[in-house]
Amino acid sequence: MKAQFKFLSGARAGQVEAFRKGYIGLGRHPLSDVRFDAERDLDVSSRHAAIVRKTEGFVLQDLGSRNGTFVNGQRITGDTLLRGGDVIGFGAHGPALEFAVIEADTDLPSTSAAEALAERSSSPREVFQAASAPRPTAPRQSTGVRIAVEVARQTAQLRRTTKVLIAVLLIVGTGFTWMQLDGRRRANELLHLQLRADSLMRESRALTTEFQSQLKGVRDALKASQDETARLRRELDASGGDATSVARLRTELDAAERRQRALAGAVGGVNYRAISHRNQDAVAIVLVEYTDGERFSGTAFSIDSMGTMVTNKHVLAGEDGTKTPRRLGVVFSGSSQFWRAELIGVAPDADIGVFRVLIKGGTPRVAGLAKSREGLERGDPVAILGYPLGFDLPMESQGGQPIAEPTLTVGTVSKSLTSVVQVDAYGAPGSSGSPIFDRDGKVIALLYGGERESNGKIIFAVPAYVVSDYLKSLNLPR
Repeated sequence: MKAQFKFLSGARAGQVEAFRKGYIGLGRHPLSDVRFDAERDLDVSSRHAAIVRKTEGFVLQDLGSRNGTFVNGQRITGDTLLRGGDVIGFGAHGPALEFAVIEADTDLPSTSAAEALAERSSSPREVFQAASAPRPTAPRQSTGVRIAVEVARQTAQLRRTTKVLIAVLLIVGTGFTWMQLDGRRRANELLHLQLRADSLMRESRALTTEFQSQLKGVRDALKASQDETARLRRELDASGGDATSVARLRTELDAAERRQRALAGAVGGVNYRAISHRNQDAVAIVLVEYTDGERFSGTAFSIDSMGTMVTNKHVLAGEDGTKTPRRLGVVFSGSSQFWRAELIGVAPDADIGVFRVLIKGGTPRVAGLAKSREGLERGDPVAILGYPLGFDLPMESQGGQPIAEPTLTVGTVSKSLTSVVQVDAYGAPGSSGSPIFDRDGKVIALLYGGERESNGKIIFAVPAYVVSDYLKSLNLPR
């Protein structure tokens, strides 16, 4: 029997592996049999679990993993007997595998040789005489035969020398060929390293541009904070102790202090890498084909492990909100697998759309949604994960299919209104539906568009608490 594993989610979603072993290790360690992506499947421990083949079947064991091992949604605490179709989860929100048992016939060794040996062993042995019969006298060889024998004897050394030379030539030729192949391999390796260095240089330049944009936004916010503080100081001096003026100025000063603390945190640095690693698996590119044949792509993100996805209303129903999707599906980050989805609803008075994708074993989810406007201030640093320009941006490929890789952009909140959050960052076609995260990795807004005259540098978003209220009206978790 073979144990077969199909990756349902995570960096290797859609791939299938099978093993005929008594012990199968699962984890991110390079020596694991079922190996997960060491950079993206972070919910999986290095040596997470093992499957041991026993008399009763394949038994799953947790190896003291950090996030636990689950079978069909239930966390295991001891040896668990697996059955075909069971879904093995690695952590509550980690990747999942579908387990199956494949019956394989074992070829029996041929018995013909053994039967022949038994027949020879059972047959009577040939009897030889103790004394041999007198040998007949060999006839005298002719002169030509004697000459041929002598020539062969005298040329034997020459033949041996020739064979040695041929062997040496073969060894030298093999060595030369190996040196050529090794040189070619080294040249290819050098070219690969040069390409990696060029890619690293391009990434470094892109990061420099992003950080310069971020720092400019922080500097502008600090200058605005200084001007506002100076204004409050002048008004305090001119208030003359009036109770109404003092109460108003106290409220404004409290707000200025909160903004100042947020800016201090922004100057201290934001761990954008941690925000990306925590949420990227839940961000997907959404592909829509309407009943009129028109196609559209955008971004969506999963808010729970049941596949509930949030995007924009105009992605699902067109710019005028009157179109109907004929085909709807997503490709999650780090995967080339297309998953079909079904529409749940679109908000009547906000650019919010909700749909669901059904994946056995569940889906990854974002860290959470902000439930109110509290803490959202002008000058706060933010991170955006999405798919600007869709698959037109460079992607890795697998089997001829592009692997969806989201783009991370950073910026600052430039305005926070009741129903709109304005952000100084970057947006482009395909960014619609992108989640906007705060420094803690929580979704604070849903990107829906931008100011055309700004060339994508001023973008607008629906506050997350508005999204949460709409999910509540659909009786969905939020």
